[in-house]
Amino acid sequence: MKAAEVFDTCYTRYRGLRDWLKDSSSSVRAVTLDSPSTGYQWRPTRARACEYVADFERIAHRALRRPEWKGRLKLFRTYFVHGVDYQQSVRLVGVSEGTFDYWFREVKRAVGREFSRTGLFPPSTYFQSRVSAAPERPVLSPVAGRSEEILQQRNPQVERNDQQVLQQS
Repeated sequence: MKAAEVFDTCYTRYRGLRDWLKDSSSSVRAVTLDSPSTGYQWRPTRARACEYVADFERIAHRALRRPEWKGRLKLFRTYFVHGVDYQQSVRLVGVSEGTFDYWFREVKRAVGREFSRTGLFPPSTYFQSRVSAAPERPVLSPVAGRSEEILQQRNPQVERNDQQVLQQS
């Protein structure tokens, strides 16, 4: 899949989740009984959706961090993050339409490659992966059948110290 298509896929998911998070902030929606239902739409947990939105922006900023790409980063922020329309974005970025279109394609390619590299694409895989925040703790109870073996491997100096402590008490 081409990098621009990767970007488009991730950006579509980003926009959907960002709008869903904005709409679902403790507000109750009205139900229109005259229109048909859109059907079931899978949504990740709110925390995971927030992570995706944050990762999308963070990874894109990292892909566009070159000093000579300052204008492309501004394009990304105005057009993709803030959702400003095309004509106003061209004015805000301060370049001609031809330059804006060229930078637009470059941003999609560069950021799309970064999304593929970092695992943001495909979104379905991103939401299936579970990364634990804390490392797993070792099991402290001895494994069945190994407790005798573990006791036999103890350091003799430690055993002597243990015996001395037991005799003193």
